[in-house]
Amino acid sequence: MLALLSSPVRRWLLTVLLVPVLAFVLSRLSRFLQRRNDGQHTKVSRALAKASGFLERRTRKGKHELDNTHAIR
Repeated sequence: MLALLSSPVRRWLLTVLLVPVLAFVLSRLSRFLQRRNDGQHTKVSRALAKASGFLERRTRKGKHELDNTHAIR
């Protein structure tokens, strides 16, 4: 079924599904590394947390814009 979709739609669908999952995985990995280091941030865990935060902000940005457009109408 995915092969039948046009390229922009397929790209959008993969982005919508994969970005939140990737943000969750990076966040969990960052917390795991931090716990492993007795609660202290490492350079890697800090970088993973920043990347996760960036991806989470990108996913929330779209939801926030959709909520605002429905409220205006």
